[in-house]
Amino acid sequence: MRRQFLHALAGAALLATAASASAQSRTPIRFVVPYPAGGAADQITRLVANEAAQILGTPIVIDNKAGAAGMIAAETALRADADGHTFFVGSNAPMVINQAIYAKMAYNPEKDFVPVVGMGKSPLLLVTRGNLGAKNVAEFIALAKKSDTGFTMGSASSGNITHLAGESASRAMGFRVTHVPFSGSAPAITSMLGNNIDIMFDALPSCLQQAKAGRIVPLAILDGKRFPQIPEVPTLAEAGFPGNEASAWFGVMARTGTPQAAIDSLNKAVNEAFKRPDLVTRLNNIGAQPMPGSPQAFGSFIAEERARWIPLAKSLGIKAD
Repeated sequence: MRRQFLHALAGAALLATAASASAQSRTPIRFVVPYPAGGAADQITRLVANEAAQILGTPIVIDNKAGAAGMIAAETALRADADGHTFFVGSNAPMVINQAIYAKMAYNPEKDFVPVVGMGKSPLLLVTRGNLGAKNVAEFIALAKKSDTGFTMGSASSGNITHLAGESASRAMGFRVTHVPFSGSAPAITSMLGNNIDIMFDALPSCLQQAKAGRIVPLAILDGKRFPQIPEVPTLAEAGFPGNEASAWFGVMARTGTPQAAIDSLNKAVNEAFKRPDLVTRLNNIGAQPMPGSPQAFGSFIAEERARWIPLAKSLGIKAD
């Protein structure tokens, strides 16, 4: 009788352990996104996270924390336990450009976060409000040089790539802009639709549909080649201004100290997701390209971005608004 009791007790313990492990595996993963719903970061993250969650068998919850050029979201992610259940969606501003334009940051992008995997990148598109009056880059520059007040340029935030690349490209074209920062691309484009700002150098997922619908005017893409979804729009190099290529990019970062097993598991799931043709098609359709690869490859990419954009921001004298 005693032996039967001990066997039953051991079996119950095993079942309890299995149930605990199963419950733990279903604990949702949180992706803290530094921009509001509807923008490039949000759209790309939701597409990739949905597929990765299916592969992992674990829900991925999107937590949009807009503001302060992505730093609110970064700090939110850093306040969470490094247990593999909270990740930060890093991008150009909070992981790179902010280092050059903010006098103080509450975190160190290079020490406090480690790369997990890239998700998507999108070239920037120069767009204007519908009634600005320019149909191509040459007409646009002529208007800019005639204007007494200059153009207002919206961005997704101070320090965002839509800010820095816009400042750099506009100066290359021979005019200055008045920068108007927003809390993300979606509200900036909404303001442009209301004719409240003149131009924007925006990531395709945020502006592509409005441009294709004719509500805003696409003039040039800041990439080495034309984008298949808008093949009629030339590159800025074709319009006479080479060397101004710029893309918004988004990838998963983990707080330093996160278990390597959690990093590797999420990296594997995202890379498996990119093998699904439907996901690649949906990313392409919104104006994004997948960024598969190892954590090390994503880390090398970020290092290259720092080497390019931090010196440029400093040379332009750009500071946070």
